[in-house]
Amino acid sequence: MITKNIEDAIMVYHNIISHEFCEKVSTYIDKMCVKPLTAFDTDIEYRKVAGHTLTKNTISERIYFKKIYDEIWNFYPNYNFRFPQVKCSKLEQIDLLKYEPGGGYFYHCDNHGVLSPRTLSTIINLNEEYEGGDLVFGHQYLNSEMKRISLKKGSVAVFPSNFLFPHKIEPITKGKRYSIVSWLL
Repeated sequence: MITKNIEDAIMVYHNIISHEFCEKVSTYIDKMCVKPLTAFDTDIEYRKVAGHTLTKNTISERIYFKKIYDEIWNFYPNYNFRFPQVKCSKLEQIDLLKYEPGGGYFYHCDNHGVLSPRTLSTIINLNEEYEGGDLVFGHQYLNSEMKRISLKKGSVAVFPSNFLFPHKIEPITKGKRYSIVSWLL
């Protein structure tokens, strides 16, 4: 299968995560995500989101980690079939995110070179009861929008983490947006 356009590498898989599991994780996120998630950036205007990185320190964290980990590796072969040159063998981390009104994430790329050589990015959407919050990909050279995605509950977006796929989460205007992000190396 030949890819004609760069945006073809942005794949969305629907109904990957059960609605019941989405509800459970959303409830857990409400409890755990009370402060801004910081990593490479600390500017709250650039990345305004509360988050929690899953660890394996408690039984509930291990259960959530294992379930999410398994789901990611279940849909990865579908992506790899379409793009066999994309080889991943490790999951870097799993972050739980909560965007509230005004929250969003400005254009960025997920690969941070030697510090974090990510290959594929995944976003699992856990709800639809919000406004705004679209996943938007920018065209690197034309300074324009390349692709816009309104993810449904239980859907997963998978895309390369490199500089050709700058993306953002548009600000939430109403409700709360719950999601899970992770990166494959």
